[in-house]
Amino acid sequence: MIKENYLKIKELMEKKQYCEQCKENVLTYSVIRNGKEEICCLYCGLPIAVSDKKFVEDSQESSGDRVIFYADDSAFMRELVKDIFANNSITKNFITFENGELLLEEYTRFLIEKKNVSLVILDIKMPYISGISVGIAMRAMERAFGAKPAPILFFSVKQADEELQKFFNHSAPAYYLNKGASTDIEDLEKRMLIALESILK
Repeated sequence: MIKENYLKIKELMEKKQYCEQCKENVLTYSVIRNGKEEICCLYCGLPIAVSDKKFVEDSQESSGDRVIFYADDSAFMRELVKDIFANNSITKNFITFENGELLLEEYTRFLIEKKNVSLVILDIKMPYISGISVGIAMRAMERAFGAKPAPILFFSVKQADEELQKFFNHSAPAYYLNKGASTDIEDLEKRMLIALESILK
């Protein structure tokens, strides 16, 4: 048994692939989303490769029904991301917050009224309360209300280190998108759309 487990771990380690978001070779796993098999990063949860093999598709939530929250203390980033969502017809219900405290207030109202939030995007570094702390509070509130956990996309210029990766695993479903140091808005939009296609089934 020990030898079998060792061989399985060794096989996984040898199958590491490069993740653009984490900027390193990572362990991967496969899932079926939108009728296709995706090879995803074990740490940030975002797709690295998509198979051409077709699978039966699950029913998808329509873009008109989606409610998406986004907290970021940067007014520029809030407008930029809002435009990305609007230009790509991802949702008509995109709600922004200038800090995590305001997002938590509205998220609490949604839980009380038993309304669903399709996705919460959190900048990791914010004043008053960090994106990490907001994510922890969300998961505690969801457990208290018996609600299904909303996917969280953590958004930051900081590279995901081992501690962040542990937190993402603990807060599943949680994903990570590196803003990058580049001022290339088109590149950011492209990477964000790839992430959203994977998250928003």
